[in-house]
Amino acid sequence: MIPVDALVIRRRRAVRLVVLFLAAVLLVTAGAVLVGPALRSPNQLAADAAPPSPSLVTAVVERRKLVEPVVLRGRVQPGASVRVLAPPAAMGPSSVVTKVPVRKGDRIREGQVLLERSGEPLFALALRFPLYRDLTAGAQGPDVVEVQRALRRTGYSAPTSGVLDGATLRQLAKFYRDRGYRLGSAQEDRPSGQSRAVQMPQSAVVVIDRTGRRVSMVHVRVGQTLADPKTPIVELDGRAPVIVATAAVDQAALIRPGQQVDVIDELGETRTKASVSEVSDQAMSSPDGQTGIEIRLQFTEVPMTGSANRSVRLDVRTSAAEEVLAVPVSAIYSRPDGSMFVTLVDGGDATTDVTVVTGHIAGGWVELREPIPPPVAAGAAVLVGEQTAGG
Repeated sequence: MIPVDALVIRRRRAVRLVVLFLAAVLLVTAGAVLVGPALRSPNQLAADAAPPSPSLVTAVVERRKLVEPVVLRGRVQPGASVRVLAPPAAMGPSSVVTKVPVRKGDRIREGQVLLERSGEPLFALALRFPLYRDLTAGAQGPDVVEVQRALRRTGYSAPTSGVLDGATLRQLAKFYRDRGYRLGSAQEDRPSGQSRAVQMPQSAVVVIDRTGRRVSMVHVRVGQTLADPKTPIVELDGRAPVIVATAAVDQAALIRPGQQVDVIDELGETRTKASVSEVSDQAMSSPDGQTGIEIRLQFTEVPMTGSANRSVRLDVRTSAAEEVLAVPVSAIYSRPDGSMFVTLVDGGDATTDVTVVTGHIAGGWVELREPIPPPVAAGAAVLVGEQTAGG
């Protein structure tokens, strides 16, 4: 029979062995948990090193007008106006401007004083031709008839006899007086050696084509000497500056009157807007030797001023006549045989290549021309690229 003390000792040893075994199991298990993730097979390591599967990037097929600016070079030109010249007889070193009664924006009426030179008036008269001589008392001729008719148009009851007679002189004197001047000045008649009174000097009349035009620019100032008969004293009915450009035939085919244009002066760093006012129907050569179709534009915002040598860039906003089925340029792929295709993508990322015929390209979009395969329609998704995670 085993003593009690021995049994107690054996039981304690058994318990210790169980505890040590359980501790060893726990230690091995914890080590496996901690070290396990670092342990990979070669196949697993290769799989983990491979890049993630790419995702498809798509765009939508659309019906739209294809818009692409046509870029041209143009020149700013002064607008059309009527240039009024002083008569050559009014030129000379003693012909000093002493008064300028007209201002920009005034309307010119027949019989009005345009300026005063050396104290003498310069009248605006709508004659059929300029005076070709100084008119003295008793003068006869078509120039006298023109003056008589002008007097009648401006409210004076002169005859139209063609003779500068007493009745005409009285009306002419009233015409002068109503404008603050006196009729006539003394001038020597060289053939006879006698002095005769010049009633209407040749230098006193500026011919205008009609009454009622508006002054757009005044070119003379008080103190100036009239010396150049080719320099206008005023301009009438001046229009805003215009832009003239020459477009290649294929460019001109895209341009129509009314299209909007961005006008950029790169040197002056200014921008404004214009619209196409006229497209020539035949090719011509520009002053700089460029052959093409002339395009004329008018400013729709603040006009650019300057000489005809001011060069500007023109971005003409052109568009197709109607909407077309189109895809982004990046959705078009080509095969070795030169044919083009798009790749349709369904909701599950399945892809289908469809052959298409391309047309006009504008603004990053490409027209799909008829016949268009039935799977390709507005709203369909087409492949434009691929993207990896984090890419």
